[in-house]
Amino acid sequence: MFHQAGMHGFHFFPFPIVLILLLIIGFLIARSYGYFAGSSPAKTTEPEQAKSSNSEALDILSRRFAKGEIDEEEYQKRSQVLRLNL
Repeated sequence: MFHQAGMHGFHFFPFPIVLILLLIIGFLIARSYGYFAGSSPAKTTEPEQAKSSNSEALDILSRRFAKGEIDEEEYQKRSQVLRLNL
């Protein structure tokens, strides 16, 4: 009765191996498209550049506020925009 399935009932033996290989391939493809943190070198360099430019902009904004060139309301608005774009 079980001999009709071939290999004594183990005809689905390669299925777990194929499933694991498909999962590994899927993981590698997803990682190459950047679905996992730290996978893309371009993403790691952009925030550093954004932080340096935003911190420089915040320094300039603080100096302008300290000199009296802008009022407190304008300082708050602009600093909030810069902090949101970090």
